[in-house]
Amino acid sequence: MIDLTVIYYTSNRERPKFERRIQKSLRHVSRPLPIISVSQKPIDFGKNICVGAVGISGQNALRQFQIGAIEAKTKFVCAAEADFLYPKEYFRFVPKREDVIYRQIPMYVLFAQRGKARVYCPKLRGSFAAMVVGRDAVIKGLDKVLDGFGTWGPADESDHKLPDLFRVMKRSSFITTISSVSFKTDQNMHRKTPHYVEGKTRELPYWGNGTKLVTRYL
Repeated sequence: MIDLTVIYYTSNRERPKFERRIQKSLRHVSRPLPIISVSQKPIDFGKNICVGAVGISGQNALRQFQIGAIEAKTKFVCAAEADFLYPKEYFRFVPKREDVIYRQIPMYVLFAQRGKARVYCPKLRGSFAAMVVGRDAVIKGLDKVLDGFGTWGPADESDHKLPDLFRVMKRSSFITTISSVSFKTDQNMHRKTPHYVEGKTRELPYWGNGTKLVTRYL
């Protein structure tokens, strides 16, 4: 088994039942890896670090992940978000280098917002929320990204001014046979997300029908 810790970070903004179902799935597919959760409300999930109600922003999400990485005792860490489903393969990937971010692909966005069709769309660039990286390297990389912004940022769009971690660090990708899925809900930080519209589908291998998956989790 890879020397890896799962860093689960959340603003606790999603519906509690939904987030508990996500946690149950994550616990199952990542077993027996250690989990560190960094939350804005106390939660009973792995080793919990509660940072308080610092607000929802990209800066704060990055800081929460960094706090979890600092707490980790393993060579590598991987990201896990409160609105993501991951395949087991994600937690079995063995990186060749500690100083490279390895993004998991393929990944799909599943639209679960009111008034939206329950379709999956590919997110071709991958996501910070689906990466495996060396612990020490990502702590230093996040220091560069967050330098000058303070510990916590305002809960608004100012996080768009942050440098891109994928450009600050070396990056690569790895392919899993089962995709990861990111639910786009009404409680997400942003209403929109980059996606490849032409690749939309109502059915995804392993995960099945989008409407049924939304009903199952939300």
